[in-house]
Amino acid sequence: MSAVDTVKRNRHYRCLEYDHDQKGDICLIACGMERCDPGVNNGPEVRDCYHLHVILSGTGTLKADGKIFHPHIGQMFLLKDNEEVQYTADTESPWRYCWVTYNGTDARRISEEIGFVEGVYCLNTSADAHEFFEMVARMHEKPEMNYINDLRRRGILLEFLALAMESSEARQQSKAVRHEYSTEVYIQKAIRFIDLNYATIRVSDVVDYIGFTRSYFTTIFRKQTGVSPQEYLLQCRFKNGCRLLRETDYPVQKIAEMIGYDDPLAFSKAFKKVYKMSPTAYRLHGAWHH
Repeated sequence: MSAVDTVKRNRHYRCLEYDHDQKGDICLIACGMERCDPGVNNGPEVRDCYHLHVILSGTGTLKADGKIFHPHIGQMFLLKDNEEVQYTADTESPWRYCWVTYNGTDARRISEEIGFVEGVYCLNTSADAHEFFEMVARMHEKPEMNYINDLRRRGILLEFLALAMESSEARQQSKAVRHEYSTEVYIQKAIRFIDLNYATIRVSDVVDYIGFTRSYFTTIFRKQTGVSPQEYLLQCRFKNGCRLLRETDYPVQKIAEMIGYDDPLAFSKAFKKVYKMSPTAYRLHGAWHH
């Protein structure tokens, strides 16, 4: 592909634009920054793609879905795909903003994860607006259309959206009840975490890793596996303890330490409760029957 500068610019406007018909999970269509003249109006019009604006200074008016908003510094607003919008710079303190335009199979989901669910078009952001501006400026540093630059800009687009998501007041308010994946995925992650770290962790560490409350995590873990997280952790320790008893000559005390027991007597007591014999007896003859 030939290197072509695709930046449109004038004194107060700068925009890097791509083909609107790109295919993929998330695609950069355009990005730019603009210092609007007082009262300058866009629309009403139906826009394609998603256009996420972050206010750098000033204010204006946004009309969407029969509602009126007045985005200002500390806020971001979204023009949604296939929805009619109108947005107008204030006559006294016209806004200056930067934006990214994106589409793709994940575009709607990502927008909703930021907080732009149905009926929501304007959100507070706790991030410094100039963090977003600097990302757009980085995209403009290499405007030539080639595969390497495309990858760079796509990476920055993901940074931009991640910052919007992370800093969104709507998301911060609801993050305690937001679950990113299905419960099955979380349980598989928890099982993997336990399998790899059973000797050095407690259930509280698993809960912290997954990010749920302990009671909720215990409920969904038991539903998926048939046992509690504590029971699964003990099963892991004993399974590996039995293997070490069968396959090594390590002293029982060392094996106890290796699977997470500081006190070998506590290990022996717990082991006997499960296998109806001591670790030493298991090593001598019980292993043949288990």
